[in-house]
Amino acid sequence: MSALEIIYFTRYFFKAGDQHSVHSPFVYHLLTDCIQQIPKKTSLKNYFNKIQQYLETTSYSLHYCSNILELKTKVTTADSEPLAYFISDIHKNKGTQQEWNSITKDKNIQISIDFWSFGLIFEKKDQEKEHFVLFKNRWR
Repeated sequence: MSALEIIYFTRYFFKAGDQHSVHSPFVYHLLTDCIQQIPKKTSLKNYFNKIQQYLETTSYSLHYCSNILELKTKVTTADSEPLAYFISDIHKNKGTQQEWNSITKDKNIQISIDFWSFGLIFEKKDQEKEHFVLFKNRWR
């Protein structure tokens, strides 16, 4: 791990919260009923699959983006279906971190969640814009 990665992770660690810091019922249930139920040492693909299964019950369509630039071309204002994006490696380097920050400020994005190893983006028109920095697993 490089010195820059250590700095990024330290910032993340001190900003991140758990289920007690979430005010959105939608995000709270996603965290407690889905993400925290996934074993700690699992692959990103497994996280994606479990989150996708969970979101099917909420009528969201989850799309996988292997990087931030791929996501920037997909964000849309379509009203046809609620969209969600799973983005891997949001803290890979300074460039991806800056892109992640710009995506979270996009007017079409209402919910963004930073889980360090991946991020989730939601177009949820009936909710105010919120950004969360959360731990994937309970640690208390």
